[in-house]
Amino acid sequence: MRLSLGRVTRGALWLSIGVVLSNFFGFIYWVLISKIVSVEIIGKAATIIGLNMLTISLLNLGIPTGAQRFMGFSYGRNDHAKLSEYFYTNMLFMFATSLLTGLFFILLGIASISILSLDSLSLIFLGILTIFGMGGGWSTVGQSFCKTVVKTEYVALSQLSSSLLRLVVSLALVFAGYEFVGVMVGYVVASLVFSILQLLLPVRMLRSLGSGFSTSLSSLIDCVKAGVVSWLPNILSLFGQWLGVLGVYAFVGLAETGLFFIALTVTSIVVSFSQSILTLSFPMISGMVDGRKRMMSRVVRFSASVMMPITFFLIAYPHVIPMLLGGQYIASSELVRILSIGYILSPIILGYVYYVYAVDRYRDVLTVGLAGTIPRLILYPLMINWYGEVGAAIAFSTASPIQLLAVLVNASKINYKLHLRDHLKIIALPSVVSTLLVLLNVSWPIGFVTILLTSYILYARLGMITRDDLREVGEAVLSRKVLEKIYPHIRELLSLIYGA
Repeated sequence: MRLSLGRVTRGALWLSIGVVLSNFFGFIYWVLISKIVSVEIIGKAATIIGLNMLTISLLNLGIPTGAQRFMGFSYGRNDHAKLSEYFYTNMLFMFATSLLTGLFFILLGIASISILSLDSLSLIFLGILTIFGMGGGWSTVGQSFCKTVVKTEYVALSQLSSSLLRLVVSLALVFAGYEFVGVMVGYVVASLVFSILQLLLPVRMLRSLGSGFSTSLSSLIDCVKAGVVSWLPNILSLFGQWLGVLGVYAFVGLAETGLFFIALTVTSIVVSFSQSILTLSFPMISGMVDGRKRMMSRVVRFSASVMMPITFFLIAYPHVIPMLLGGQYIASSELVRILSIGYILSPIILGYVYYVYAVDRYRDVLTVGLAGTIPRLILYPLMINWYGEVGAAIAFSTASPIQLLAVLVNASKINYKLHLRDHLKIIALPSVVSTLLVLLNVSWPIGFVTILLTSYILYARLGMITRDDLREVGEAVLSRKVLEKIYPHIRELLSLIYGA
């Protein structure tokens, strides 16, 4: 299986389209919902979602990541029988654990036994969401399969379908007067539909490849062994993220929890495309024999170049998206800025983690994960107690520099080049431009265009985004024939940008 930047980027583009559309309709959803329900209800819903995410992460044992690695290995070698084994075995195991845990929460709710001050109805919704696979449940094995075979357009369509259903169902119930119930039922329906869709494509594709239903204990053991090293850091990472939400809920209040949740949602949109590129490169690099370091360095450089201008726009103009949500969410602007700063180093860190995972250096995966998440767990109680939701955002972002130090130490041992000078250029360019725009009090629409255009042109001139990058991405997105028709019309522009 050939790994190319174009193929990875095309797959990442579909993943990002799914995320963007999902978040767009989520944005519309929250704009409309926020006009009807209170911030307290949003905070209550966010608390349930956070607990669901933490529960699922504890149950999955890192299986989705391990499955993605072994499915990528099997698919790269055309071993469709093993591909089928890895999919069915791990999907069924995760469904069984989700079902049992979800039923436990539902029984607690029926018995009116409270957990973390959640009422009976909240526990029942938590149980249903756990069963239906929301927040990284059994549907993630299907997502891993789609990423492995680069059928990410199916993931995007599934996300779009479930997002539209959430919008329609929730609004109908909220307008009917069922405010909290309406919000949660929308999530329940969306989770069920998405999980079913993520099951259908792998089943159909495996049949077309001549592989029927098969399971084996060894396939489960393989994925648990490979995934468990990422399991602890992933748990700590999710705890580091969602304990921020739960900590604000416990120490401050529901309204502030809603603000922090909105800020996390906004920043996740920004990093989605960059992280999608890196995520898709992982199963493909696992199937490569040589050239892994060179290819990963190229993918990291390109993903960082795509992400940084947008990130620095949010840092310079953090009020833009909260302003569109409504006046009561303007208070989350500073949270957006702080959380965006925390993501600046993520391409370097995530790229290294995926590389060492692909070459079986599981201890490095664990070390880097722990270096980033333990500081958050230590800082959250202190910072939230002192500074509320702003303290939660600071604690979240503080972990990135510590994690980078761990990457630097480990990378030197295996001769993995981080190309930090290139990354400093990638970070510095939009940083300088956005700072000047803020000092000159330039409006955000002009600032947005200026930051993106200036950064991408300078990236091209400095070789951060090369002609080969554009060609491969263009061929993947538009096809070679379309590019051949377009090229004569943009040749002079490209020559002007690249200086040749």
